[in-house]
Amino acid sequence: MRHRLAVIAAVALVAAACNPAPETQTTEAPATAAPPEAVLLSYTLEPGTSFQYEVTLDQSFDVDTTGDPSAFGDEEVPGEMSIQMTGVTLFTHTVNEGPTPGTYELTITGDFTDLEFSGTIDGEPVDSAEIPDLGAIEPVDVTVIVDEQGNVVSGEGAGLEDLLGGGALGGLGGLESFGEGMDLGRFVGPPLSDGEVTVGDTWTEEIVVPSFTGEGSMGSTVVESTVTGTDTIDGVEVFVIDTTISVPEIAFDLAEMLLGMFEAFLPEDATDEELAELEMLQDQLRFQFTMDPSVSHSTTWFDHEAGLARRSDYAGDQVLAMDINVPDEETGEMIEFGLSMTVSQSIGYRLVDSASA
Repeated sequence: MRHRLAVIAAVALVAAACNPAPETQTTEAPATAAPPEAVLLSYTLEPGTSFQYEVTLDQSFDVDTTGDPSAFGDEEVPGEMSIQMTGVTLFTHTVNEGPTPGTYELTITGDFTDLEFSGTIDGEPVDSAEIPDLGAIEPVDVTVIVDEQGNVVSGEGAGLEDLLGGGALGGLGGLESFGEGMDLGRFVGPPLSDGEVTVGDTWTEEIVVPSFTGEGSMGSTVVESTVTGTDTIDGVEVFVIDTTISVPEIAFDLAEMLLGMFEAFLPEDATDEELAELEMLQDQLRFQFTMDPSVSHSTTWFDHEAGLARRSDYAGDQVLAMDINVPDEETGEMIEFGLSMTVSQSIGYRLVDSASA
């Protein structure tokens, strides 16, 4: 059971995003009072320091499959699954100097070793005792370069996308470029405005989503943030920033790439039978992946004096589908497989220890 859950959990974690955020209580300035003085918000991370966030995960996914699951390899894939995973852990953020002035190198580490599971697989209740290692399949260990406005310049490491093998699907949606959603080991907080802001001010970032092939794009992700009020956390006044992330439809077919691999291995003196098999593949091969357009939300309580988020809540849901028609490794006959999944996820980050705050 652990292995078949791992396959679906990997896809679910990559596709996580986009649901209306839970209600949060903030203390906005009274209508009769003047808003606080406009300030330039920026992340002030001190090289050589570290801080920790308590991370709370609540994720559910509903999966339906059709066809022959052997298209997924040796893994067992259920026909129907409805699972909820919850857990709480600590993530450590270690700060070093970035490669250029005004940037920071941030290493984020942590894992969920005690995830709790509930739900059903093919109509049978899930027993958490049977899958104790699922939450520790891939601990988060990522290093990102961010600038003072919270823009993620680059990143690498053993993140959740590696569950799919090589991270082929990990960059979908461009979400890693601004640290919202997707990866649990994200930079906490939205990209900030380049100018001074106060309550009521809004700013927008547009991020081009590169195509899977690296040529062209699949649209743009739009990140809109608004300072909606002020609040007090641990005796510190903070700005409350609401952020909406709109991600375009992500759709691609890996068939062309796979056909290129088959053609590369075709001998120069290929027989008529081998050429006929290649022609059949050109007509029938499918490996389509689709993520519906989505809108996710986050609320961040930003400490402008310390220059970091003291709390951030993210929530969203995502609908995705896979449609596969590939040749069987032994018989060469085409195997069809389809998967549809709805993922709902909420992640809460709460600063519990900071050497720089």
